[in-house]
Amino acid sequence: MTQKITQELLDELIALERQLLDPSVRESKARLSIMLDDDFYEISANGLLFDKRHVLSRLPSEKVPQFYNQDFRGQMLADNIAQLTYHAAYRRNAYSNLQFSLRMSIWRKNNCGWQLLFHQGTPSPEFVLNYD
Repeated sequence: MTQKITQELLDELIALERQLLDPSVRESKARLSIMLDDDFYEISANGLLFDKRHVLSRLPSEKVPQFYNQDFRGQMLADNIAQLTYHAAYRRNAYSNLQFSLRMSIWRKNNCGWQLLFHQGTPSPEFVLNYD
């Protein structure tokens, strides 16, 4: 049975999710290693599966896409497990079209704090961007 998430925790998880898009975090294996749970894995929007080791070797050298994230929702799946969903629009570079997706992250709290356990991006229909 899911539990209601507090606004304070929702805000904290949104901030953590946004940190993962910050170039200074993405370029740092040390910071990424702290933010990603040892059991982390991701299913990308194109259906590929990545584990923590692969992400730590790939992300620091990737150019950070321009992201617009909105419509965040959260729920507790257990006392130490939270789910965050949101819409994301992103472009790889100034010349590419916006790509739209529905994102889902599962965060697990342990003695290191909240760490990202799972992430998935699923292509979605275009939606109206809210630039607030």
